[in-house]
Amino acid sequence: MSPDEGASWAAASVPTVSEVIGRQARLNPGKLPIHDLMLHWWVSIFGSSMAAMRAMSAAFGVASILLVYLVVCELFAPASEKESALTSDDVRIIAGLGALIFAVNLVTIKYSREARMYPLMLAAILAQVAMFIRALRVGGLVNYAAVAVLTAIAIASNFVAVLVPATEGLWLVNVVARARRSPDDANTRRGWALAAALAAAGLILVPKLFSSYHSYSAEHPSGWWKLPALYAPFALFNKATGSFAFPILAALAIWGAVRGWRRGARDAVAFALLWMWGAPLMMMLMSYTLRPVFVERYALSCFVPFFILVALGIFELPGDLIRVGALLLAVAISVGHIVSYDRKPHDAQYREAIAAASSALKPGEVMTIVPGYAIDVIRYYAPAEETNRAVRYDPSAQAAAVLILGDQNLAPSAARSFGKEYPQMVARLRGVTVLRR
Repeated sequence: MSPDEGASWAAASVPTVSEVIGRQARLNPGKLPIHDLMLHWWVSIFGSSMAAMRAMSAAFGVASILLVYLVVCELFAPASEKESALTSDDVRIIAGLGALIFAVNLVTIKYSREARMYPLMLAAILAQVAMFIRALRVGGLVNYAAVAVLTAIAIASNFVAVLVPATEGLWLVNVVARARRSPDDANTRRGWALAAALAAAGLILVPKLFSSYHSYSAEHPSGWWKLPALYAPFALFNKATGSFAFPILAALAIWGAVRGWRRGARDAVAFALLWMWGAPLMMMLMSYTLRPVFVERYALSCFVPFFILVALGIFELPGDLIRVGALLLAVAISVGHIVSYDRKPHDAQYREAIAAASSALKPGEVMTIVPGYAIDVIRYYAPAEETNRAVRYDPSAQAAAVLILGDQNLAPSAARSFGKEYPQMVARLRGVTVLRR
């Protein structure tokens, strides 16, 4: 269990819904309790083992594969591109290719392995984007209502999902501007109706989002975060897909964008590019004007249009043999990235550290943990009779006898300081050290 998963478990494992809502505001600020409520009901059915809790995220990850297929079908629907040379069969093939590439990519897999809200956020965003494109193409009150509801769900799962409707807002500006603001133009009417749907979702959530943002800022001081480099938006895709795989996938995506544009699918390609780059560039702007917020998982949905363009690039290659070869290469290098990632451990051995710390305690002594928000990991792994011997880290309070020190993102100066305060080494494990006074 990671410290973040510990917070999700602590919020979801309480007996009543009201307690979940109360705990979520403290343990998972910057979000609304939709994920923790769903995890609460999931745990009540399947239990609170790590496999059971992570299975809910995996279910959303699998659902997202199907939603990618739906997004591509809506994006390249022939009726939305008057001059498109793509037939319905072509669109279905591209949709299948896009869903496959999405399914075998590490960046979309690793977050589906965590008992956190990001797979829920991604699934809600994909459903919202599909309905957004459909509503812009054909209108319909049901479609507008679906956009409003799904926008609210996506943002409620994590407030950074607001980057997607913000990107869609830019697209609507383009749609209305191209129609020259004519009230009789169907695209203009649908554009204004979609803007109203997005605004309705925002009006529902804005008051809570502001309070959640202040809570999040208090729990996560900006000093903990580093300003991203100017090349961070490009490095985002390179890191997520792998340094070896990225040049090949990028070349296919560029080819897909060029060929799709020439075919006449200009709106589809332009929307995919805006979706792909909108969130990273907005995060860069926010990082340099407000506070650093450039985090991979916050822009999780922006990888989907990249994979869609890769699929389009494969489809646009000349000849079936070359297409199959390119597909096999794209799948092989993506799976290779997963294998390479899985060969190295990426977790910390908190369970073993908690057992070692409990063994090192003498009667009447207590233990603590750094970072402080990882206290729920102790409460998860420690025996029920031992949980009262775990206290949240507080340098101003009476010092604990044993310290469990997470090494991730720990500054060398802080490690030396804790080492002086707790000079005795109890255990050194992967990603975590147990120290004693």
